[in-house]
Amino acid sequence: MNRTRILAVVSDPEDAAGIPEGVVIPVERYLEGGGDLADPRALVVNLCRSWAYGSEGYYVSLLADARGQLAVPSVEESEQLANPNNLFRILQEAGVPTVDPEEMASRRRTAGLAAAESAPVVRVCEEGSWICRPAVEEERAQTLVLLGGAEDARFRNTALHVYRECSAPVMRLSLVGEDGEWKVTEVAAVPVHLLAPEEAARLAQVLGDPRRVLRRGAQEAREERRASIAVLHDANDPFSPSSPETLDRLERVAARMNVHLRRIGVDEMHKLPEYDALFIRALTGVSEPAFQFALRAEALGMPVVDDSQSIIRCGNKVFLEELLHREGIPTPRTRIVTRHTPWHDVAELGLPVVIKLPDGSFSAAVHKVSSHDEFRRRADEMFRKSPLIIAQEFLPTDYDWRVTVLDGRVLFAARYHMARGHWQIRAENAAGKERYGRVEAVARDAAPAAVVELSLRAAALIGDGLYGVDLKETPDGPVVIEINDNPNLDVGYDDAADGAVIYQDVIEFFLKRIEQAPEREAAPPQRTDAEGEAVLLERARKPIASASTGQKDPRHFKPFEVAGMELEYPTVDRDLNVVSLVEPAFKILAGRGTSDVDLGAVGFSNEIADHVFEVKTNEPVRSLADAERVLAEGVQRFSAVLRAEFGARLLPTGMHPWFNPKKGKLWTRSGLRVYTTYARLFDVRTHGWMNVQASHLNLPLGREVDAVAMHTAASLLIPYLPAIAASTPMYDGELQPSADGRLAWILEHQARIPESCGQLVPEYVDSFADYRKKIFAPMYAALDRLPDTGAIRHEFFNARGAVFKFSRRAMEVRVLDTQECVRMDVAIASFVRSALKHLSGRVAERKVELPDHAILVEDFRACIRDGSRARVHAPHLDAPRGPDGLCDVRDVLDALVVSARRAVRKDEAHYLDLVSKVIRSGTLSERIRAELAPVAEADDETFTEAARRIYIELIECLEANEPWSRRGL
Repeated sequence: MNRTRILAVVSDPEDAAGIPEGVVIPVERYLEGGGDLADPRALVVNLCRSWAYGSEGYYVSLLADARGQLAVPSVEESEQLANPNNLFRILQEAGVPTVDPEEMASRRRTAGLAAAESAPVVRVCEEGSWICRPAVEEERAQTLVLLGGAEDARFRNTALHVYRECSAPVMRLSLVGEDGEWKVTEVAAVPVHLLAPEEAARLAQVLGDPRRVLRRGAQEAREERRASIAVLHDANDPFSPSSPETLDRLERVAARMNVHLRRIGVDEMHKLPEYDALFIRALTGVSEPAFQFALRAEALGMPVVDDSQSIIRCGNKVFLEELLHREGIPTPRTRIVTRHTPWHDVAELGLPVVIKLPDGSFSAAVHKVSSHDEFRRRADEMFRKSPLIIAQEFLPTDYDWRVTVLDGRVLFAARYHMARGHWQIRAENAAGKERYGRVEAVARDAAPAAVVELSLRAAALIGDGLYGVDLKETPDGPVVIEINDNPNLDVGYDDAADGAVIYQDVIEFFLKRIEQAPEREAAPPQRTDAEGEAVLLERARKPIASASTGQKDPRHFKPFEVAGMELEYPTVDRDLNVVSLVEPAFKILAGRGTSDVDLGAVGFSNEIADHVFEVKTNEPVRSLADAERVLAEGVQRFSAVLRAEFGARLLPTGMHPWFNPKKGKLWTRSGLRVYTTYARLFDVRTHGWMNVQASHLNLPLGREVDAVAMHTAASLLIPYLPAIAASTPMYDGELQPSADGRLAWILEHQARIPESCGQLVPEYVDSFADYRKKIFAPMYAALDRLPDTGAIRHEFFNARGAVFKFSRRAMEVRVLDTQECVRMDVAIASFVRSALKHLSGRVAERKVELPDHAILVEDFRACIRDGSRARVHAPHLDAPRGPDGLCDVRDVLDALVVSARRAVRKDEAHYLDLVSKVIRSGTLSERIRAELAPVAEADDETFTEAARRIYIELIECLEANEPWSRRGL
């Protein structure tokens, strides 16, 4: 629609100085409406001094929406401006460089500045170390933004991006210059009366030229693919629109339709990116948590019911009255009333008359009054809460019609009978006890045609989501009482006539939104032909069949009964240089920006570095042979997308051979508060953070006694695993002293807080309580001594070689380098699982004399350094010893393989044959070193090309899931 007029609405005449006379509209006149003020082609610039909820400024933006006009700001945008954390999250996801308020406050504390200090702080690398210090004059800037245009030419592009994400007539941006770019640190809306005279004059000049009044464009279309739906629900809320039993039924129907539907709580906004859509089944309203969920889902590009616009529109009866009246929808006779409205204007509606607050719900804040005195008593109380109230003609009926509309069609219909002896469907006695009229569900094809037709017309004015339209039948035909977002859907009541088809239609609605959204415009990739690309993507997105247990509750698993695995790889270009392609590839696979992709049996995700891809088993498997099948399939699919779309690949082994970690970037799509906390505490741009890829094995804890025995067994086994799993002989473009370069770095990466990692070899514990006392308590105490560490004060901060994950009732083994192919990773994992099982049994039976922990640490460091050539103590294992009492670690590993064979599953026995060959031929790290040794002293170009050829071979091994031919297996 072409906008033909600008309306600058002011709440104080002084604020109109200099603005062209034909543009300025006093707020009272605009709220009254009528005439050309209702022209839907107008653009409303809201210059009121307050946009707070319920203020005159709030109603200006709200009524502009009702009249079909564009408002600057919209109600949603004014809410965003009042919530800096949400606003910065939106800006970050839109690609605007920022330093959010939490990060800036943390920097000030690190720099030793007082909490009240407002000076911006930059994070810079000086003499090889990252420090926080106050920005110098040339590193800080401010610019005034007038309707999207920045005063400072340097920031015009940034200002326009900010304005398009959250517009306000006047904004002041604060920025700091670091990392070679300007980053937004503060976005402040500036009231007109606080502008300097020359600034106010420039605003007036802009308002006089409609061509300079910028509005953000339409939201970019996006592609959707899979069906994973989050349901926001608060089981403790008595006003929840759906009972837990109702959601149980919805989940059952969704499962039959192969749709993943799970409930999340109002404190779990961080989980939203894991899903494709959001269904809100919690109390809505602009001031409720559900509204922030709706805004967040929209920022992520997710389909959401209810959307924020529907919540705003349906939540305010003033808006609805104006909208319904404008569109000619029959309603009871209604007036918008202010303190100055004469009584006779209200009485003209007839007595008794119904008066309502604009944003009341559940029949609350609605009163029937029969006299002027009663009206004044009720209205005075209501005017203390709102500048406007609604007066409406009273139409007594035995029931209201509730027609629930979804996507422009009737979902279900019911007669809501009045509570016995009361004029509403809900009544409350003096003691606060509630009672309701009965709900009489009516088959949707049996509802009166006139009622259905009017319901569909009314709902269409709000949107195409889920709405409950309340109507009454009168001699002159049906009339609309109100339109509700977030309408009730309760099993046994609303679904009594139509049954399961209601729930199927809800799921089909989300599937339509998710799966049939417009195709995204792809990034410039190296493409196959269109038909071949479509086939590739269709195959890549197809769920991988699960071989899982089917049992979801980890408390029911016995120790070693099942297992799960995670593998990590960097993304590299054709020259094997690191490239950040995980997020773009995820967007292609999922059809939207996301941090996780669900492919049934496997999931894709990302960790702290934005170039690292993780593939994992989504559910535990009984046989690790099944893990090999699904993980290899996942790797091959992701590799195919990288190759076809970007000419890129995944690189195996635990470290990239020449990546410069100072060029690494944090993953910013999710977990940013966690990652920035790590970055503040540690130097994350080192190999120990940005260039370490591991294989993780997860095993169920079982009973406490079983878990403790398994943890002790891990302490006894972990020291010797680098001698079989090392794959990292080089980094920084050179061969390095240690066989396991990754673990050499991991030993140091959290050294600033040694309580978080110990010596990597887990300490002995004799109970869960002892674990919390010895491991968690010192770790959390160390964090508590530092400022703002709450984001990482969780069990995941424990970086030892084996850790209890109580949140999922598992122990995770974390010391294994990633190998050249999934088969070799699984072979080593099978060995670890079986060896641990046998050792755990011996520990539980007290058949193992536990060596001093320091001896285990010494053995661990020897294996990190020397690999399969290490000489170790291993006093708890039966192996041949030399005069010095030390063993060849290969003999130790042979003994462990023998014990593992006693515990291995039959379908995993062949993996131990592979492991035995590795023991004889040496680790992958040693085999790579042996191949590069002849050119180790050659010039850089010769050495690098030799290394490149080897790592290209290893990439091909990964994609084919075959061991490297030069391993000698």
